[in-house]
Parts: sequence; C-alpha cells; structure tokens
Amino acid sequence: MPAALYYIHDPLAPEPNRPSRFGAAAVLYAEGKVLLEHRRDTYKWGIVSSDIKDTESFKDCAVRSILSETGIAVAADALHELQLFDDPSRIVSFSEGNIYRIVHFSYYVLFDRIPATVCGSGSLELRWVDPADLDDYDIVVTHQDILEAFFRERHICHTMHTYSQEEQ
Repeated sequence: MPAALYYIHDPLAPEPNRPSRFGAAAVLYAEGKVLLEHRRDTYKWGIVSSDIKDTESFKDCAVRSILSETGIAVAADALHELQLFDDPSRIVSFSEGNIYRIVHFSYYVLFDRIPATVCGSGSLELRWVDPADLDDYDIVVTHQDILEAFFRERHICHTMHTYSQEEQ
C-alpha cells in the first residue's frame, strides 16, 4: 500500500486532522518534454515538489527540491512563477493517519537541452515525457492541475486526462 493518498475535488476525501502543509512545485521542461518522477510515496508519477522549510522562501524551496530530487542545479532567477494552488480540497492522507490540506506555489523552468538527472531518494525513476504521452502515466492528482496550468501558460498541446477522484 502506498504511504500517501492524494485527493482533489473528492467528496470522499478525509478531513484534515493536522495543520496545512505549504510547499513549492516545479515543472521542468526541455526539448518538448516534461520531467516526471516516479514517486516512492504513492508509486505514481508527479512533478518536482517539496514542503517548505521555516527558513525558506517558496523559490528557495523550489531550487532545493529540484536539486535534491533531480540533481539539477538551477538558479532562483531561472524559475518562472506559474500559480498558487490553494484549493481547500487538495488533501494528502498518510498511512500513519496524518491528513493535511496542501498548498503549493508553482514554478516552471525551461531548458534549452535536456539536462542530466540523478534520481533522488524520494523517487523510483525520473523520465522526460512528451506531453502527448501523459495519458500513459498515472499522475498524482494534485500535480495534474499544476501541469494543466503550465500547458495553458505555454500553449502546449497534451493528452493528459485529469482528476481521477481518488489517488490510490
């Protein structure tokens, strides 16, 4: 069983029993492909994301998480602001019983060429994926809306379905 279940717009989602969690998420894009990570916590695919530390800005959090999850070093000025994702229905439920509302500030990074990556400890695999092939990947529901916003912002065609009711 996965360690975490993610929900959005799901009437069957559990109610949070802990304070909200804040973090940053980043879409990495190069040569017409988006970087996905096969996450250990859900066994699903997602984008780079992490909880913010008390000593960090959202940008600092994004830079740190990109480096720790992919091995790619980016400067803060390479981050393009995308959007705040603060819908109260964005929920994560952990197997030990802690349930949180999650809030992400999202960014994107555009690379001229696909950079070399190193898989971080929270990932099973990293893969550069053509947006037309996203339906072949089971993407964490709380990352689907971030990807959608990125594709709208950059006018990129894709075939990703969105919002399965419950992430299992």
